[in-house]
Amino acid sequence: MRKSVRSVLGPVGALTVLASLLVGAAPAAAIVPGTNGPIVFETSRDGNNEIYKMNPDGSEQVRLTNQFSNEVFPAWSPDSTKITYSSDVAEIGNLDVYVMNNDGSGKTRLTNAPGEDRGTSWTSDGEKIVFHSSRDRTATHTFDVWTMNPDGSDQTKIFTNGSAAYVCGDSQTGRIVFNSNRDGNFEIYTMDINGGNLFQVTNTEAPTLNSGPKWSPDCQTISYNSTDAGGSLDVFRIDADGTDRVNLTNAPGIFDAFSAWSPDGQRIVYSSNLDGNFELYTMDSSDGGNRTRLTFTQGTEFRADWGIPARVELDDTARADASRGQITGTFTCPAGEVFVVAVEVTQGETVGSGRARGTCTGEPQTILVQFTRTSGPGFVAGPAEACITASNAAPRARTASDEIELCNTVTLTP
Repeated sequence: MRKSVRSVLGPVGALTVLASLLVGAAPAAAIVPGTNGPIVFETSRDGNNEIYKMNPDGSEQVRLTNQFSNEVFPAWSPDSTKITYSSDVAEIGNLDVYVMNNDGSGKTRLTNAPGEDRGTSWTSDGEKIVFHSSRDRTATHTFDVWTMNPDGSDQTKIFTNGSAAYVCGDSQTGRIVFNSNRDGNFEIYTMDINGGNLFQVTNTEAPTLNSGPKWSPDCQTISYNSTDAGGSLDVFRIDADGTDRVNLTNAPGIFDAFSAWSPDGQRIVYSSNLDGNFELYTMDSSDGGNRTRLTFTQGTEFRADWGIPARVELDDTARADASRGQITGTFTCPAGEVFVVAVEVTQGETVGSGRARGTCTGEPQTILVQFTRTSGPGFVAGPAEACITASNAAPRARTASDEIELCNTVTLTP
């Protein structure tokens, strides 16, 4: 029997949504310019909050988590091979940050602290994760901005009294956008990734509240939520210098929130109760036009994040005998570049590895990699863990964005 637990959102309603926005319930991710890929989001359609992914048109909705707890705040890594999220699976009501592969496998805990750790965001080079935490706060629903390495090490507080932190740029020169009531009213601010060069983007008066900021892929524009005269929410966009403020949804009495940009910068995905319960929609980022509904459920669809298409994939089956085998993958990289693909297959105490090399075509191309047992008693038919690493083979210093790693569970067959 599935254990019943308290939802992180509680009873879904307008006041609940507004409160959750102000404590940093905006989605977060690594904003990387590129082709529009899958959307990851959280939903209560299964009773508690779980994480799903789907195509940009709403098709092929796939469940990635299946816990008795709440899984919330999903965020893509820069190459869309990983997803960070928050979960209270270890202690109900206390959110910690986890990471998993883009197929839901390999779930790993990154933080273990009192209070709540939530709202992750990756730098574009994949070297740092930004999040907000209440671990050092005594007041309820107050947060500070922190950074850590992708393995959870080097957790560092960089700013006091800030939440919904979202980074654009790399781990050395990136800028973070966040909301804070440090000056009384909830406003949008930006700062350097080390906490310096603070800049106030919005400047409004109560009862207007601004929250949930998200960078555009070019780091020039910010989408965010703002209350209207009636107390409901609209999605706005504003230039990073505080000019050219535009109300994109402009729907009095409706709650439109939790925005995230598409990698090509042309669309924004957001949550709205326009048709009753909260569902996911997309709209043009320029003027809010061409609105399209993506989800149709009885649950609450929140906090979507938009990734890029997978650049490397593995088949879910592989051929193998006791000492050797072969596995097929798909890899995409710029035309003319030389790539090297390495595969490691682990099944209990048995480990095998192999490599392949080729020239990129610019389109998804199939790669057959043969692997040989390097240790252990031998492979048998059944499940195994396979990891593929694809990298640029050019004789130069590589960066994190040049190397892609993906690990999946595969089935070995004779």
